[in-house]
Amino acid sequence: MRKTPAHDIIEFLSFSSAHEDGLTRLSGFRQREWKQALTWLDDTGLAFYFLQKITDLHVTDSLPPWVLSRLERNFAANRERVGYMTQRFDSLNRRFDDAGIRYAVLKGHSLVPDFCPDACLRYQADFDYLVEETSLQRAKEVVVEAGYSPKPWASESSQEYIFLTPETENKSRNPDQYSVRAGHAVELHLDIWDADQFGLPSIPKLFSVDRTRTQRWNGLSFPVLSNEDAFLIQVLHASHHLFTYWLRMSCLFEIAFFLNHRASDTSLWNKVEQRIGDNLMLKEFAVLITELAAGLFTAPIPQRIRVWGEQIRPATRVWIENYAQQCAFYEVPSYELSLLPRAKLVLFLQQQYDCASVPKNAVRNRLMKFSRFSRMASSIKAEPFLILKRSWWKRHLPLRRSLFHILSGIRYFCEIPRWHWLNRAANRSLRFGE
Repeated sequence: MRKTPAHDIIEFLSFSSAHEDGLTRLSGFRQREWKQALTWLDDTGLAFYFLQKITDLHVTDSLPPWVLSRLERNFAANRERVGYMTQRFDSLNRRFDDAGIRYAVLKGHSLVPDFCPDACLRYQADFDYLVEETSLQRAKEVVVEAGYSPKPWASESSQEYIFLTPETENKSRNPDQYSVRAGHAVELHLDIWDADQFGLPSIPKLFSVDRTRTQRWNGLSFPVLSNEDAFLIQVLHASHHLFTYWLRMSCLFEIAFFLNHRASDTSLWNKVEQRIGDNLMLKEFAVLITELAAGLFTAPIPQRIRVWGEQIRPATRVWIENYAQQCAFYEVPSYELSLLPRAKLVLFLQQQYDCASVPKNAVRNRLMKFSRFSRMASSIKAEPFLILKRSWWKRHLPLRRSLFHILSGIRYFCEIPRWHWLNRAANRSLRFGE
């Protein structure tokens, strides 16, 4: 794969002690490369992790002053935003508690400190909650009473309900994304994995508010899931975004951070294995995401997951070794214009999980996915005034998304011969014990 500024930044952020080579390459970036790198850092959520490492190593003078200034200015804005978001978060939790709603906080603040050492290093755009189905209606009412409005376009998932602040718009590549004024969302989840959304087999419901513990952070206390469940949720969260072409590199970095501190915790990985049970797909997802995060950021792989990695099916192994890192570096957002984008190469992986419960045309539907356009038509039918709203069209970008699906579909078809060749070679190696 051709090296880009993004590859050099990932190498620099590695958890290995050797960072001198990466720092040397960063020092050689031209202005155009720094502009690309800064946009990529914002898109992938790595901007402040990068700033932290530069600061911790006392090498800030290796960056052009204008680059360092922009990073520090955005970090100061994000720190203010985190303070504001924390107040809103605590207010929501108190409202849920007062209403007798049983819930667990997912992602966000629950990731500190196991997956992220400092909340100010993360860009957070939403609050995620797992709620009981019996509490869902009351939880919706509480969120609306707190000043949020239901998302005005239908979600693809039947397992999540999204509510937005009035100022929430498409903040991708917006210089104000770190501002307190930038909107945010609240997401209520009945489950973490929606098989219908991905055209993949279902996963028996693993996560429940009955399996919570109390987390204390920054003077707050709130219910979160166990460490083993938190890891599996991160695995499924990354897998979700992999299959929807929106995998943020920061998610993999945070998993690598967790691995760097907990890879040798045998008790934890025994519990992870118990939670996975005999679910082959979930076990392979754990191998895929762990190996991808560890490979990119040079983090240790737990021995238990190494064993699983030796047992996964040949085609899944072929995909991990030949396509996983390509998909990790695809454009975010995925519909940014590029020549023959790689995002839909993940369909080769999706095909490994076809079964009786998966529609036969699942891959075809993902190849030429028109669900968003159907939702757009439904939204206009329900609220005709949307057709006059520039912000609504800006959010959906129908022409750009259409080009993305067409061009990435062409890339997928061009890759089919190589995919088959790689699998034949892998099967021959197994057959002859090479």
